[in-house]
Amino acid sequence: MLWITAAGLLFGSQFIFSKYCPGFGPGAYNVTMALGILAGSLAALPVLGFSGLPAELGLLAFVGGMVWVFGNYLLVRAVGDAGMARAFIVVNFTAVFSFLGGVVFLGELPEASVLRLGMVAAGIALVMGGAFLVSTTTPKRPALAPGESAQADDGRRMRRGLAAVFVATLFFSVYNVMVAFAINRSDAPAGPMFALIAPGAVTGALLVALAAPGRALSDWRAAPGKWHLLALCQGLVWATAMVCIMFGWMGTGIAMGTPIQVGTQTLVSSLWGIIMFRELRGLENAKSAYAKFAAGAALTVTGISMIALL
Repeated sequence: MLWITAAGLLFGSQFIFSKYCPGFGPGAYNVTMALGILAGSLAALPVLGFSGLPAELGLLAFVGGMVWVFGNYLLVRAVGDAGMARAFIVVNFTAVFSFLGGVVFLGELPEASVLRLGMVAAGIALVMGGAFLVSTTTPKRPALAPGESAQADDGRRMRRGLAAVFVATLFFSVYNVMVAFAINRSDAPAGPMFALIAPGAVTGALLVALAAPGRALSDWRAAPGKWHLLALCQGLVWATAMVCIMFGWMGTGIAMGTPIQVGTQTLVSSLWGIIMFRELRGLENAKSAYAKFAAGAALTVTGISMIALL
């Protein structure tokens, strides 16, 4: 649980770097971040250990990296559209889906009673209700195109960002199940697993950059060195968090571990977004928005706590 809490602190802080390069498009940013993850995975090998890995588990790790990076692309977009605070409230759905994946596909928590499963159902309802409350807050208005409605632009960007992060949680949850299956059920060593997850992430990021709207690869080549450095730093932070989560999952599994992780990262990311980047500043009804956000955050954390304490 200590390893998982440390991972949550790092995951919740990673998007600080992207906030300082808002002109770096998500497709291009994703590529450099994946390169940072690759560097971090190589640096982590002495910590996680060297050993062989069966071909089928190596392929699972590589594909898992691709699955994760598709979700990360959507999350990068969501942070740009909806902000760190709002985006990471919705990331809480990863806890719900990962819990279900751990129980259904990995056979975790086989002794769960009807009462405890009822607590899980109530926790899921609280997470969904909290996410809905957060989605009703109005984001700070960006610069508008001539003739564009401020209210329409606010609503469109927020809905687009929150929808993107919800889809991202599906990718993250599938990735969690794949990695936990390899490590906890198939006894795959963490070092070579991570060393193959990272190249999968780089490959997936390049595929996303080729398929994404716009000219992501051209933007990547033209981006200032400072932006690349920031994205690399985010990749290294994510890699460090992944090392922590791998150690943590060995003790808790994903059914219990993921709720603890996302609950921690939600609180941390929300505080960064609200206090440091003032993402709820400039609202038409500030008191109402802050109240809804606080209530939504409280509901989601309570729901996650109910799941994690199963």
